Amino acid sequence: MIQIVTAPVLTHDTSPEDIVGNILNKREDLGFIDVDSTVNTQEILKYIDSVTLEFDTMVVLGIGGSALGTRAIFEALRGKNHNEIPGVQKLYILDTIETDTISDLLEILDLKKTMFCVISKSGSTIETQSQYVFFRKQVQSIQSDWKKHFCFVVGENFLYTSELENDFQIFELADNIGGRFSVFTAVGLLPLAFVGIDIDGLISGLSGIKTNCLSKDISQNIALHLAIMQYYYYKTETKNICVFFPYSSRLGQIGEWYKQLLAESIGKDGVGVTPCSAIGVTDQHSQLQLYQDGPQDKLFITLEILNSQSELFIDKNKSLTFDSLLKIEKYGTESSLRNEGIPVISLAMEKLDERNIAQLLYIFEFQIAYLGELFDINAFDQPGVEKSKIITKQKLLSDFPDLDLMLEAFKI
Repeated sequence: MIQIVTAPVLTHDTSPEDIVGNILNKREDLGFIDVDSTVNTQEILKYIDSVTLEFDTMVVLGIGGSALGTRAIFEALRGKNHNEIPGVQKLYILDTIETDTISDLLEILDLKKTMFCVISKSGSTIETQSQYVFFRKQVQSIQSDWKKHFCFVVGENFLYTSELENDFQIFELADNIGGRFSVFTAVGLLPLAFVGIDIDGLISGLSGIKTNCLSKDISQNIALHLAIMQYYYYKTETKNICVFFPYSSRLGQIGEWYKQLLAESIGKDGVGVTPCSAIGVTDQHSQLQLYQDGPQDKLFITLEILNSQSELFIDKNKSLTFDSLLKIEKYGTESSLRNEGIPVISLAMEKLDERNIAQLLYIFEFQIAYLGELFDINAFDQPGVEKSKIITKQKLLSDFPDLDLMLEAFKI
């Protein structure tokens, strides 16, 4: 369960009934709301059972919403060093086209035991296209039956070739779920299931909090409460930067996912909240000076895990644990900020498991939807991103006129 521990008390003139009502009126177009009842986890698990007998490594080829949410949950539940543990199913998420990173990954992969999950809702993501073409060539060089090494997650309206449909496992992403809201579809659930994460537990977490996230009572609806506070501080005190500050390094990638969710959804029409992320206690010693004494243009959202999976004592008398010290450090940071009049919203997670991590991300998705209503903007498009894609494609076709031929074998 996620809860607000402390938060500023606000006097606002927004109407929770109208905000939630507007989202409910768009419910059919906002597939993330009811993904708990539309996603087919059994289909995913059946496929995973069939491939883990032969493959011990999965590489996700995707970028943005096709990668960030998956990495956030993977690192939260499995930790940063999971792939170094002998004998486990490994997951790598390649969300870059940097030569050095791709070369480094290629050096450690046993391609005969590696499968690739190619994710592109639009089917036109040039980075994912190029990744697929490259790794297809690598696998083809060692395997005659190379097609079993690849599966695809594409938009339901994607017109794939008959060869792709007949020869590969394809999972479809509903048209009413945007990429940055897609982590609880096959986009995230497929790779997460590959490493043994309980995807039914994730979905159960959504179902357990959906009623609250749709409540018109702000005291029951954390997502709505967060949205109203963010909007209030933006409008009344020019707090146009939001710092997500979890006190757990395992939650660091949640901040990276949240940055896309907030920036790409709200940053348009001349308005926007700039997202930043920090990790306690690490960034107390790198960023806190700015936050404490720099421009007062920030709203902070801190997060702590109430119950750790283990207990490590610092002193020989077993009176002080690392967990206790972490909580005291968090209290010190929050108090010093509040003493300067800086708004801090303190969130708490009962424990770090599938149910709770899913609820955290689900709350943030609803928060962004409600924030879009408050700003009176469409939180579900990204016209600025599309502009750069058009220019990039034009430049590619100008410099490499045979580009379409190179990618002909997989028209994503």
